[in-house]
Amino acid sequence: MLLSPQTRSLLLKAGVGLLVTGSLFFFLFRYVDPRQVGALLAGSRLDLLAVGLGVWVLIYLGRGLRFLLLAPRTPFVTMLSIAAIHAFLLRLLPFRTGELAYAFLVRRAGTAGLGESLLVLLLIRILDSTCVVILFAVALAFHQGTYLGDRRLGIAAALVAALLGIGIVLALVPLLALALRIVRRVLGGLARRPRVARVLERAGEAVTAFSAVRRATVLFTALLSMLLWLLTFGAFFAIMRAFYMPVGVSQTVLGATAAVVTGFLPIGGIGSFGTLEAGWALGFALCGLDQTRAIASGFGVSIITFIYGAALGLLGWIGLRLGSRRTR
Repeated sequence: MLLSPQTRSLLLKAGVGLLVTGSLFFFLFRYVDPRQVGALLAGSRLDLLAVGLGVWVLIYLGRGLRFLLLAPRTPFVTMLSIAAIHAFLLRLLPFRTGELAYAFLVRRAGTAGLGESLLVLLLIRILDSTCVVILFAVALAFHQGTYLGDRRLGIAAALVAALLGIGIVLALVPLLALALRIVRRVLGGLARRPRVARVLERAGEAVTAFSAVRRATVLFTALLSMLLWLLTFGAFFAIMRAFYMPVGVSQTVLGATAAVVTGFLPIGGIGSFGTLEAGWALGFALCGLDQTRAIASGFGVSIITFIYGAALGLLGWIGLRLGSRRTR
């Protein structure tokens, strides 16, 4: 029985994702005993893990609101459910293929087109990256130690990246329109073929619809994104304290940034396991946490946040199902 190209692609990504996860696990478990991770989880403070879950719920509420600002035709409850499912699939599926879940779910709700939804995701990811590097620079300024040997160099690099991100956000619509013109010129006569022309026309319609988003809305979305990342690092701090890790707030931001950056890259394994722990261990080792604790806490945070995401994703799926039944 021959498999469809989509199925073969999915199986290939899953296989490579398992290989990435397995390879990183093999490497990390050379430096930490799995029983240490089990002891870390078993001895953790449940009250602080509950605080982390509460903050995680607030983050999901903010994500739903952020999507709603940029796609206002979707009811908030529906968007909140979509945001929860999207976040879990983004965590579960390898190579950030879960990103597409948002666009497909919004299109299924009949409130926005696929292209417009993908552009909303692009804007949000640029805002996320910008917020992370800004918070990294602020934390580095207040941290007493150094990062990668030179605090001033780290702050300068982060500020340059932040300014670049802000510039891209402000010029995103003209840049997208320019990209379309370049694509049409490069394709030449091929752009007049019916199938290619339809794709380019839909892309142009998506850019036009996206250009209707007001600057004030983008600014408010940026401020909301900053708040969401403050809450995210706050949740990480609560979980680390639940594990009795001797870290401060600025150290948590600096250490977790490496894990966040690996999460942005399209190299994730299954469930983000392996890449998240590797980024976390690297970040906290650079911030002064001993190697064993850095790796063990990476596994602990990965497992706890996966449980948070799975529980909220299940609630989102139930909410979306109930909403679709009421619509019928």
